[in-house]
Amino acid sequence: MSIKSLAKQTIIYGASTILLRMASWTLGPYYSFNISKQSIGDSSNLLSIIAFLNIVYMLGMETSYFRFVKSDDGDKIFKRTQTIVFFNSMLWTIALILFSTPFVNLLSYPGKEIYVHLFASTLFFENLCNIPFAKLRQENKALQFVSFKAVFIFLNIALNVFFLSFVLGNEISLPFSISSDPIELIFWANAIPWFLIFLYFSPMIVKNISWSELTNSKELFRYSWPLLLVGTAGMVNEVIDRPMLKYLLPGSLEENAAQVGIYSTNYKLAIIMTLVIQAFRMGAEPFFFKLAEDKSSKKIYAIIMDFFVIFCSIILAITSLNRDLIAQLNESSYAVGIDILPILLVANLFLGMYYNTSIWYKATNNTMKGAYISIVGAIITLVFNWILIPHLGYMGSAWTTLVCYFSMLMISLIWGRKHYPVPYHYIYNFSWIGLSLVYSSLAFYYLAEHTWLLLILSFIYLLFALFFTYKRFCMLRQFL
Repeated sequence: MSIKSLAKQTIIYGASTILLRMASWTLGPYYSFNISKQSIGDSSNLLSIIAFLNIVYMLGMETSYFRFVKSDDGDKIFKRTQTIVFFNSMLWTIALILFSTPFVNLLSYPGKEIYVHLFASTLFFENLCNIPFAKLRQENKALQFVSFKAVFIFLNIALNVFFLSFVLGNEISLPFSISSDPIELIFWANAIPWFLIFLYFSPMIVKNISWSELTNSKELFRYSWPLLLVGTAGMVNEVIDRPMLKYLLPGSLEENAAQVGIYSTNYKLAIIMTLVIQAFRMGAEPFFFKLAEDKSSKKIYAIIMDFFVIFCSIILAITSLNRDLIAQLNESSYAVGIDILPILLVANLFLGMYYNTSIWYKATNNTMKGAYISIVGAIITLVFNWILIPHLGYMGSAWTTLVCYFSMLMISLIWGRKHYPVPYHYIYNFSWIGLSLVYSSLAFYYLAEHTWLLLILSFIYLLFALFFTYKRFCMLRQFL
């Protein structure tokens, strides 16, 4: 096993995911020009709830699949994880549909049961496809994996444009009536692609569902149930700020929803950091498990962290320097929230570092300790948002995200040294982050009005970073 192997996996799975997600990201600016801030805010709130439910539907089975498939019969582990996800998803979907009326009343969307029906169905089809997707990653079937992701994203974009621009804009008439609610149409645009992908995988899914496999899955459940806590607490950290903003800001619910829309739209501008982290995780997760038993694994984990931090620091500096230029991608009234961008970039960088360090509790079957870390992060998120939102608005939520992810990283580093010590290069890594922050902050503070100068400074920083990355590569190439 080598870093070259990880780099190959990250390029195949990660780079393609970045390109596809960048295409999907265009929906953010598209929404800002075509639907109201309130609709964006309301859809963001509902999507945050869906993110929570996704964790409950999946039960950590994707990570469990990667953990056990390397030491057991692959077909058996696939069958067990697929069976668990099927029955769990079916139960949650039925429950959500049956109780959709009290659910939408609780969320202050009376009469909108269709929202619950749509996203419950989408969650069912999506989660049934997740284990087949994990199998493709495990078997290095990159072309199939990327193809399905591309189908979903481009069909989703096309349906959004079709519904919101052509149908609602009266550019085209349909032979049947269709809702004029943009939120409902957004949900339809998500549901249809997942249903089509499910149809393709359905023969594989159906033949691998067996009630008897549930009785043979005790080890899987023991490993995965703390991951449910990890995922749920992680979703608290990631999305609870939207509903908290809606109810803790001093304005009316409609005014607060508009503020959530501004926050969510600018939050999405940190997409490049988020995508790099996601791309890295897709390549790294199966790689890390395969590498865990290698005698040089800990040194390799530390080197991986070095190059990860360098790459993310480059993104941090260049994106922060050019945030006013990036803000122009959205409708102009959203630019008021662009100052949250550097804060969220740093926060997500710390989150990516935390994902790097989390291998210690996954590889040593200490998933419960990972749950404790995530719960601490969730408590920080809830408390700090509760305190800061009434005083700082969405800026308080941005700072809360930073404090949360930094705290989780520190706890993981300290605790991991006791159970699975990895020789991370702390001074080197944090120096890169500090340098990027100081450079971008000073340059932007003094030259914010000079776009071309900021672009030149971005290029200079890139050259500087690439030079020192090469020097680091030469120093550590014996491990590559």
